[in-house]
Formats: sequence, C-alpha cells, structure tokens
Amino acid sequence: MVCRRCGYAFYGKMARGRVGGGRTAAYGYYRCLGTDGHRFGGVAPCDNRSVRSDCLELAVWNEIRALLEDPQRLAAEYRRRLNELHQGGDDRGQAVVLDRQIEGLRRGMGRLLDSYVEGVIDRDAFQPRIAGLKERLARMTAQRQALTEAAEAERSLALVIGRMEDFAAKVHRRLDELDWLGTREIIRRAMAETG
Repeated sequence: MVCRRCGYAFYGKMARGRVGGGRTAAYGYYRCLGTDGHRFGGVAPCDNRSVRSDCLELAVWNEIRALLEDPQRLAAEYRRRLNELHQGGDDRGQAVVLDRQIEGLRRGMGRLLDSYVEGVIDRDAFQPRIAGLKERLARMTAQRQALTEAAEAERSLALVIGRMEDFAAKVHRRLDELDWLGTREIIRRAMAETG
C-alpha cells in the first residue's frame, strides 16, 4: 500500500487498547510512513490517518479474488502494456541500426584519436570533435539500452500473463473455502508469481 497524499508506503502495526466492556484487546492497523515525524527530523510530511488492518486486508483480498476469478482482466492489462511497448515500431530493426551507428561512431572516434596522435589535427580541432562524438555515442547507447529494456519487459510481461493464468486456474475452485491464513498465503503466492 502506498499513501495517496505523500507516496510513502504503509506498514502494519499491532497495538493494544480498550474495547467494548472495558476489556483490553490487541488490534492491527496500517500506518503511513510519512506520518512518523521522528523519521523526518521531527516534522511529519503527511497527516493521513491509519487504516484498520481488517478493513484494508479485506479490500486487498477482494481485489485479488476478483483477479483470480477473472484472470483475463489481468491478462488484458498486461497485453495493453505490451501494446504500448510495441507502438515504437520494429524494435529489432531499430536495434540493428543503432548497433551499426554505435560501431561507426566508435570507429570514427578511433580515427580521430589516431589523427590527433599522428599530428594531422591539432588539439583545438580535436577537442570539440571528440566531445561531439562522445555526446552522440552516449545518446545512441542510451537509446539502445532502452530498446533492450523494452524487449526484456515484453518477455517478462508475457511470462507473468501465463503464470498468473495458471495460478488462477489452480486456486479458483477453492476460493470460498479459504480462511484468513489461506487468503494470506494466496496473496503471497500471487505476488511471487507476478513478481
């Protein structure tokens, strides 16, 4: 859980307090990290209220259960993300072109360095040229890295879709039979499967 006001995570906390009839009982709640003033030099950046653990856990379980009962909903979201990755066009073709351009720039930098060492060009001509080539190389290398990351994300998303559908099929039949510990285990496994 992440706080909508400040963006910090919520954490679980147990407390003891008086309940109906004056008896003492333990209860749990989730609290925003941003409300802990001691973590921020005595001034809390957030004033969001704590949430009872039973209410929050039920809301989370209801969302996970809805996804397990309709894994196509999750698959549709992952497919939407895959489509966003593909909107850039032919990533493989772009990668090949970038690889050639990067190699050409490196060769050009090598020739320029050789020219400088051999005295063909002086330092005043060398420095701005090499700086420009380095800048172009850095831009192209970043573009190439982005393509690599997009391809990896595509592979990961495809794996997640398959794993989540398999996981949902395994647990779907027994959702109504689960107790609190069972729901917690399902949540943990779902998070591990979708990683």
